[in-house]
Amino acid sequence: MRVDDVPPGRGREVPGPGPGPVTGAGLFAALCAARARSAESRRADRLFEDRIAQVAAEKVGGPPRPGERTAPMSELVALRTRFFDDELRAASGQCRQVVLLGAGLDSRAFRLDWPQGTEVYELDRGDVLRFKRGVVARAGQEPRCTRVEVAADLRGDWPGALRAAGFNPWRPTAWAAEGLLPLLSRSENDQMLSGITAMSAAGGRLVADHFDGALREALERTAMTEVLRAVGASWNSTLEAPQEWLAPHGWAFGLTDPRELARRSGREISGVFGPRAQGAGHLWLLSAVR
Repeated sequence: MRVDDVPPGRGREVPGPGPGPVTGAGLFAALCAARARSAESRRADRLFEDRIAQVAAEKVGGPPRPGERTAPMSELVALRTRFFDDELRAASGQCRQVVLLGAGLDSRAFRLDWPQGTEVYELDRGDVLRFKRGVVARAGQEPRCTRVEVAADLRGDWPGALRAAGFNPWRPTAWAAEGLLPLLSRSENDQMLSGITAMSAAGGRLVADHFDGALREALERTAMTEVLRAVGASWNSTLEAPQEWLAPHGWAFGLTDPRELARRSGREISGVFGPRAQGAGHLWLLSAVR
C-alpha cells in the first residue's frame, strides 16, 4: 500500500521526516483500529460513528466480520475509543490544546464537539499523515476545531516539531497516547513522557493505555500478535505498575477498569480481557493530571 493509492486532500502538514511508502507498525496499528471503529460505527447500538474509519476500512477489505479471530480485539478498540472520547471531552473544559501522539487515523478532530478555540495537533510520521489526508478527503469530513498536522517521529525531536507547528507549552494541554505505548520500548516511553512533562503546564492531562506482562503473554496467543509479526512489528514493552512510571514525572493518575467501562457502555468484554480469561493480566486505561 502506498500513499499514491489515495488522492490528495485537505490538511495542513508541518514539514518533517518520513519515507514515501506507508509501511510499518504505525500504519498497521492505525488500520487495525480503523477496521474496529468501522465495525462499531455499523452497529445499531454504536458507541460512536466514525466515517473516516469506514472509508479507511474499505481500502483494506472492510470491517471485521462477526466470528473473526480479531473480534475480541475489535470489541476492546471500541471501548478504548469510548474511554479516550470521554476523557478528552472532559479535559477540553480546561485544556484548549490537544495533542494526539501517534495520531494515525484518529478522527476526533472531526467527530467530537470541541469548545470554541480548541486546537488539535495530530502528530505522526509524514507518510501516515499523507495517507490520512487522502482518506479524510474521500470521507468528505471537515474538522470541528483548529486541526494541525505535525509530521514527526516519536523517536526523534517531536517536541521541536510540535513547537514549530504553533504549540504553546505554557497553555494547559490534553495529551493522548492511544494504542501507542506497547509498540514503543520502555526507554522510548520514558523519553516520550519526559517530553510531555517538559511541555505540560499545570492542569495538563494525559490519557493513555498499556498492559502488563501477564496480559502480554495472553496477547501473544491472539491473531493480533500474528499479524503484527507479519509486518515485522511486535509488542515492545509492558507496564507492571503505572505509579512507578508516572509518579517520578509529577503525574497523579486514576485507572478505569475495562470491565466496568464495558458495563457502563452496555457491552460485554470477552477474549483475553474478559472475567473468565486465564491469567491475571491487567489492561491499564490511564487518566493522569499534572
